[in-house]
Amino acid sequence: MLLALFVVASMTSCTKEGVYTPKEKIKRVYVSSSSTEKYLSQSWNWDGKLLSSIDHYSASGSLSWTEDFTYDGKRLARVDYFVGSESTVYEYDGKYLKNANYYYRGELAATSSYEYSKGKMSKMTITNYDSKSRGTGHLESSYLPFQTEVVKACNKCLTKLQSKNPGKALEIVNYQFTWDGNNVSKVVATADGEMATVSLYYDSKNNPLKRFHDLYSDVDSDMGPVAFLSKNNVTKMIANYDGENDVLEYTYLYNGDDYPVMQIEKYPGDDYQYVVYYDYE
Repeated sequence: MLLALFVVASMTSCTKEGVYTPKEKIKRVYVSSSSTEKYLSQSWNWDGKLLSSIDHYSASGSLSWTEDFTYDGKRLARVDYFVGSESTVYEYDGKYLKNANYYYRGELAATSSYEYSKGKMSKMTITNYDSKSRGTGHLESSYLPFQTEVVKACNKCLTKLQSKNPGKALEIVNYQFTWDGNNVSKVVATADGEMATVSLYYDSKNNPLKRFHDLYSDVDSDMGPVAFLSKNNVTKMIANYDGENDVLEYTYLYNGDDYPVMQIEKYPGDDYQYVVYYDYE
């Protein structure tokens, strides 16, 4: 897959961030690929209108790990992973998300802070601290821990930064978001003078993940922030770094309410494809 993502919530001028009460609730997520048969990847557990936990499964069918969601009223306050050894704590300023603080075995490992323009997220700054989590198997490929489309697209950029600063105590990556209506149309990432961009194109159907906070769910692990910020579903993504383009295309099968029940991801001209299937309650 092209990359992993960071996860944030969708911004609107009239809705509090951290509130995820979708019209259609995801119940199960299955995945398959050209090299892997279809299997149950996730089981979503709900307490009324609120998501209480997600169970993650391996291709062999065994339970790999669980995420537990804690709320302040209807607003997400905390997510715990791996029986509490990792967690994310969310801080708000009025209706807006201010910070997402990620902890690894009790130590602050990363902070993501947010800025807004006209009620929508315009900038995100990720600060990764030198901590015990650095180099762990689960996090080493996810850039501690906010996985992002842009970071993967800018993988060579990050490799260069890490080789230049092997003992650096903290790293900072800035993301600028450009909006076209209710969808993020462009993401620009900068880190230590390096830059990568992602341009995005959409259909007009409903995105079931809008306003969903989650760092580790691989429901849409190539979509980056747009899977959770944008109203509609991405049909094409063009990532550019150092003059080179990386293109991903998406096609969907929808139910009667215009929510996707199948998403197919592939590179143009490549026979390999990755498929996500959604079951709803």
